[in-house]
Amino acid sequence: MSSTLPALPAVGTLSEDQIRGAACVHCGIVLDNATAVDLGERLARIADLTVRWWPRACRQHP
Repeated sequence: MSSTLPALPAVGTLSEDQIRGAACVHCGIVLDNATAVDLGERLARIADLTVRWWPRACRQHP
């Protein structure tokens, strides 16, 4: 059984709040633990580094 993670906007187009999970990666609305949907751990390439990040979305954009 394989699970496919939903596609996300490119990291370079996101705000700092979206990258750190404080805002929805799709619409930018501010999130809290009650309103956020965890989209799973992701890897992103920033400059010459591969970094882990944990994006979140609002319930309208899971």
